[in-house]
Order: sequence, then C-alpha cells, then structure tokens
Amino acid sequence: MAKLSVRPADNKKKKVIELVDLVKQFGGKTVLKDLNLAINKGEFVSLLGPSGCGKTTALRLIGGFEWPTRGEIKFNGIDVKDLPAYKRPTNTIFQDYALFPHLTVEGNIKYGLKLLRVKKENLNQSTLDRLTHKQEQWKAVAKKNMQKLAKEQKEYEAILEAPDANPKSSKYKKAQKFMDESDFTYSYWETYVNQKTEAFEKLFITRKLNKDEINKKVEWAIHLIGLDGNEKKAIDELSGGMKQRVALARALVTEPKILLLDEPLSALDLKVRQKMQRELRNIQKKLGLTFIFVTHDQEEAMTISDRIVVMRDGRVEQFDVPQKIYEYPVNSWVAQFIGESNIFPGVVSSQNKIKALNQILPGDTYDFKKGQNVKVMLRPEDITITKGKGFVKGEIISAIFQGTFWEYTIETKVRKWRVRTTKSFKVGQTANLKWTATDVHSMSK
Repeated sequence: MAKLSVRPADNKKKKVIELVDLVKQFGGKTVLKDLNLAINKGEFVSLLGPSGCGKTTALRLIGGFEWPTRGEIKFNGIDVKDLPAYKRPTNTIFQDYALFPHLTVEGNIKYGLKLLRVKKENLNQSTLDRLTHKQEQWKAVAKKNMQKLAKEQKEYEAILEAPDANPKSSKYKKAQKFMDESDFTYSYWETYVNQKTEAFEKLFITRKLNKDEINKKVEWAIHLIGLDGNEKKAIDELSGGMKQRVALARALVTEPKILLLDEPLSALDLKVRQKMQRELRNIQKKLGLTFIFVTHDQEEAMTISDRIVVMRDGRVEQFDVPQKIYEYPVNSWVAQFIGESNIFPGVVSSQNKIKALNQILPGDTYDFKKGQNVKVMLRPEDITITKGKGFVKGEIISAIFQGTFWEYTIETKVRKWRVRTTKSFKVGQTANLKWTATDVHSMSK
C-alpha cells in the first residue's frame, strides 16, 4: 500500500496556546505530568487517549475550570493560569451541552451576548491618551513586582536544584510550595496590564450591545449552524443533534478566539455524529478559529483534526498530523491504540532488512543501526495475500466482511496475523503473506 505524503510542520505558524511543564495533582494523584504542548492559531487539534489519560483535565486547565499545580498556560506568550474562565479568550462546549431548559433556542444563543461589549462610536482623544498614560504606569508597577518576585524565586530554586536536594525533606517541600504559589503571583503580574486595561475600557471605551446588534448576531449564528425555523422551540423539544447545534451556536456567537470541545458528539448516534463531525470541521475552517477537541474515538480524531495529541497516563506520547501518527507511530503503544497492527520483535540485519520470525524479512531500518533490537509494525491493509511465494505461510481461520473490505485472521506456526483486503478468500484456505520494506515501520524496542 502506497504511503501518504506528509508535509513538514510549518514552524512559522503563530503559537496561540502553550502548555509548559504543566502538572496537575488531585490529592496525592498526579493526573498530568510535565505536559508540554504548543497549538497554532487556526488549528483543529484533538486530545486523544483512553479514559483517565488526562485529556479532559488538560482541556479544563486551558479553559480555566481547574488550576494547575505548577507549570504555565500561555495564551499568545502570556501566562494566564491565574485568570478565571470568563476572562480567557475561550468558550467551552461540554459533553452534556449545559443548555438552559427554561429558555428557547434563541434565548440560549442570546445569553452570552449580554456580557459582550463593543467600542463606543464617539470617543474623545483625551480618553485614549489617558489610557495610554495609565498603561505606562501599570507596566512599571508590573515590572517592579515581577523583578522582586524573580529574585526571591532564584533563592528557592537553588534549594530545589542543589546536588543534595531531598524531595522528602521539609526544606524541599517548603521551597516547592513557595515556587508553586509564587508562580501564580508572577502570572498575575504578567496579565496585570491587560486586566487593568480591560477594566478601564469597560468604564470609558466600550458599551453593551443594543437589541438590534444582538438580534443580528443571533440571526448570523442560527443561519451558520443550520437552526433556521427552530428559534422559538423549547430545548426539550429538540433531538440530541439539534441540542448540539444550539450549544455550538451559543459558543460561537460571542466570537471566541479559541473553542474548547469536551467530547461533544459522544451522546449522538453514528449517522448524526458523522454529520456533525463534517459540519464542525467546515465551520472551523470557515471562521479560522482554533478548536481544541477532546475525544476517545480514534476514527473521529483522525477524521477532523489538523493534528492529534495522543495521551497516556498524563503525558503526551505523540503529537503530529493524523497520517504520520498512523503510519509512523513513535512506539508500539501508539501503534496499537491508533488502528489495528501486527507487531512483533526483530533485529536490524542490514539496510531495509530485519531478522524476525526466524528469517530475514524486508523492513524499514532507516533510523536504526545493524544489530539493534526493534519492534516491527505492519498494518493489516499493508499485507498482501498471494497465491505465489510469500514471507509467511498460514491458514485463514476467520473472515469478516466489513462493507468495503474483508478482514482475515491468519494463523501461522509463530503467531496470528490480521489482514485487510478487498479480495475474497475462504476460511480454511492457505494464505501466503507478502509486503514491501516501505510498508513496514520499525520502532525502538
């Protein structure tokens, strides 16, 4: 099977969110362990992993619904971990949609617009000059406090990084506690100018939306999401798919820079879910927003994402474009979690040759040296069942028709194989398996 070409990452893209050495502990349990992640502006990124891997916790930290134990949450280069959810440039769609049952479709969408503000039409230059003057004063205050705090932090850093540092000692724990708490204080001063500016603008520069402006925005959102004709319906009259649309319209109408989605499609049936996946992707592209989407469904993540964060036990296993994660997983765990795989041990024999299954087989050895132990991965669709001579010979013990292909289980003397092909074979038939070196992915053992 020919490999898909994967374009190299564009390092010039603007990072809108950065998680730096992020740690989250609940009691004595560490849910996130030194999580590092950078998400670009306008990307559709999915956080994917099994239950309990920390993906929803990471999303809640980005949204401001949880506080990190330590580490940084940067929006456009500024650490915002001390800011509550309502002060962040995000909106969140939860798994249960969190709609107001006493309001109509229109009422739910309008709700967030009551807090939205726009610039006043006629502003005095003196007001703008006054803001500029005050911003210089606020910058000086913030700088002074950050410098003072940085000096204190260095003293405690020396304790934590000393050669004889003992994490169980009271001295170490005290230093760590100071660093964790002072880091929140430092974050406060990093956002100080922005927060003071926002408060000033609310008093003198911006105003609430009027009725006509609110109605126009609601009309725009309803048309965008395809809710035309349902404006006056009560929430309990709607299907699951329609409720999902209302939640999406309510989130988008306030024009957030970042939309967070916590498994919003999991309660929908297959057909509706697939339709909503396409619509979410189309809306994201049309508006150019940054979407961060939590899911445990591998197929869903592969379908809608620009890049996927594969998580396990509070850490990032791999962060890349879908094609590369599927074709070049970094380890056997990712290979088995994303799709189906045939994985077996081997030893690099020579260039594009691997000693495995008691013979020399073709395999990609580009990143490895001769004699190095590797794990060998073959996707089921990359294996050919041939009538001629193959590398492995076995018997077909099961055949399942999957609609567009057949999936076979083939038993050999050494192991069982899973193979997918459009060709039809019978159970009990002898199968000779063959592949090329480019179909094989070698991973560090």
